[in-house]
Amino acid sequence: MSSESTEVMIGTAGVVESKLILSQGISRPISNGLGGQFKEIPVIDLTALHSKTATAADLERLVVDLRDACSRTGFFVIKNHGVDWSIVENAFGSVKEFFALPMEVKMKVHQSLSPSYMGYEQPYYTNVDRLKKGDLKESMTSAYDPFLDPAGVKDQMPELIRRKNLWPDPNDAPTLQPCLEAYRTACLNLVRQLAGLMAKTIGEQEDFFEKKSTYPIAGIRALYYPPQEASDEDETGLGAHTDVQLVTMIAQDPYDASGLEVLNAAGEWISPKLEPGTFVVNLGDMMGRLTNDFFLSTIHRVRNKSGQGRYSLPFFFGLNADELITTLPHFVTAEKPLVEGYDIGMTGYEHYNRRMQRAHHKHPEATSKLNDRLPPGMTKINGILVNGL
Repeated sequence: MSSESTEVMIGTAGVVESKLILSQGISRPISNGLGGQFKEIPVIDLTALHSKTATAADLERLVVDLRDACSRTGFFVIKNHGVDWSIVENAFGSVKEFFALPMEVKMKVHQSLSPSYMGYEQPYYTNVDRLKKGDLKESMTSAYDPFLDPAGVKDQMPELIRRKNLWPDPNDAPTLQPCLEAYRTACLNLVRQLAGLMAKTIGEQEDFFEKKSTYPIAGIRALYYPPQEASDEDETGLGAHTDVQLVTMIAQDPYDASGLEVLNAAGEWISPKLEPGTFVVNLGDMMGRLTNDFFLSTIHRVRNKSGQGRYSLPFFFGLNADELITTLPHFVTAEKPLVEGYDIGMTGYEHYNRRMQRAHHKHPEATSKLNDRLPPGMTKINGILVNGL
């Protein structure tokens, strides 16, 4: 995309004066540098992350590969990650059973019953692109429970930031909760390993994220995308958006059902090429804020034109919701001044609530959560409460 363009429409995202603007109020500058300069989604082999024979040089090469992917695309595919894929298959089996239930059964755990946006969404409940029909998908969202995390801090997590889940009656969906919790644990174990490498990619020590993620945001959003008509432009699977947290890790079934599309700086939508047993990983807004957008929270969407149903299990990992995230000073330079709006720190709690009310405008909490922040005295830096915040 040329920076000389004054107004170009990219799907349902618009570019005005070299800035990409989405319907949720999200804006991104169109990069003239490294960011967004990609034609394919890179694949990263994580063997060195868990191999007992990996050398320091092997791990350093992995850090270099991750840094390039994070700064160039904000998306990458991981293989040889060490996750037992039967856990993923069991999770997909459970969500397929759930989505096949009668609508009246699924509506018993509808998201409108949850103040924290947990539960079921029927087709067209969200309309991210503000299209005539909306988003053609079903979803079931569940949140992190510190009492189910083997490495969790149990009741040390403040009650205010716990998101209460709405699970269906076990008689209706007996495998959904246990299979998704097993999937959450497997994803957490891998992302906690990956976080040490990610810390190195941003010039920090390996333990940089540890005290900031003792009760992390670790949500799962099980999704079903029915096939779409190729000619129908009034709906999409999920409209153009960025993710909210630090990192998202996604499994999909079938693995070769194309649907996810990632926007590059030339205005092209690029789909990752997946092999069996691989995850797609992408960065979210809070990683962009942390690195002054040196690491990309890349815009993406889902359009299932594959002719078959597509199931997806994104796992959203973020720091403790009460942790204040500010831009690391070494990412602010004369060549790259601080991004507008990053001068004030933000907690995951605040950012999540703002983004959810925009994307879920029908939800009862959508307006009341608009300016919702943590009460004074609850905000932490590096896991420690700070007076005056």
